[in-house]
Amino acid sequence: MTIDRLSLKGILCSCHIGVTEEERRDPQKIEVDVDLWTDLEEAGRTGDLGKTIDYRQVCEEVRRLLESGSFHLVEAAAKSVVDLMLGRFPVRRARVRVRKFVLHQVQYVEVQMERDREARGG
Repeated sequence: MTIDRLSLKGILCSCHIGVTEEERRDPQKIEVDVDLWTDLEEAGRTGDLGKTIDYRQVCEEVRRLLESGSFHLVEAAAKSVVDLMLGRFPVRRARVRVRKFVLHQVQYVEVQMERDREARGG
């Protein structure tokens, strides 16, 4: 089986995220990157959207998850997204990076998680 990668960079979300209730009160800007490994051979050959992963749907699902939830840690947000990708889409592996813009004089804080479907038992 061929393994190819579909990447979405810089998905912007407003998310209730932070350790304290005060920090979670107002939505904060976070940015998400998603890399999905799957076989894209047939989609490339046929041009059929049904043979690939619809990246608009990926964006919508990521935004819905993060914007409807509340997370104490960036790690929890990243784990939720990587689990969503493996549970919702036909991928062999998923890598997620979540960036939070929270510290002064620091461009961002980033958490990266990468999981394989086989490691999940699915």
